[in-house]
Amino acid sequence: MMPSLFLATSNLGKISEFQVLLKNWTLTHPLRSEFESITPPEVVEDGVTYYENALKKALRYNEMYRRPVLADDSGLEVDCLYGAPGVFSAGFGGEKISWAERWEFLWKKLAEFPPNEWTANFRSVLCYYDGKKPPHFFEARTEGKIIGSARGGEGFGFDPIFFSTELHKSFGEATAEEKNRVSHRAKAVQSFRDWWESLDPA
Repeated sequence: MMPSLFLATSNLGKISEFQVLLKNWTLTHPLRSEFESITPPEVVEDGVTYYENALKKALRYNEMYRRPVLADDSGLEVDCLYGAPGVFSAGFGGEKISWAERWEFLWKKLAEFPPNEWTANFRSVLCYYDGKKPPHFFEARTEGKIIGSARGGEGFGFDPIFFSTELHKSFGEATAEEKNRVSHRAKAVQSFRDWWESLDPA
C-alpha cells in the first residue's frame, strides 16, 4: 500500500513536481486548504550539505504534523565556480531578489570564464522520516550547462538558464513531462520509490 506523505516544502514548483512524480500517493503539504490557518514551521537551512538541510526539514515537519515526511534539499552546482551556489541556491545573490536578478548575479560570476566551461548539474537529496525509524536519504543529479540567456517560461528557479544534456533544451523550454523524466528530483524520487517497494510489507 502506498503511504501518505507530508511534503516538507511550501515551494509551489516543488509541490507541483512531487504531485506528478508521486501521483498515486496521498500527499499533504502546508498549502493545502486543510492547513490554511496553520503557518508552516520555520526551518533555518544553515546546513553545509543538502543532507543536513533535508534532515532538518524532515525532523521539524514530522515534529509539527506527526506524519511520515518527505523533505527535499536541492541546488545548482556550477563546475567552474567550485560547486557554487550549491546549498545556497535559493538565496544566491540576496534573499529578497527576483529569479531574473539571481540569473544576472550568476552570469556576472561566470563572465570571467568562457561559456564552454559553464558546465553544471542540479543535485537533489530527499529525506524520508516517519518519526519511528532512522531517516533514509536518496540522492540524484542531472547534468547540463548554464546558458547565457533565459529560454522558455516553464519550471522555476534556475530552470530557464539550465540547458539539460539529456533533453537538449533548457528546463525552461521543457514540458513538465519531459523535465519529470530526467530531473534530479525525478531520479531521487525514483530511488525512493524503489526503496519503498523493496520493503518487507510485514
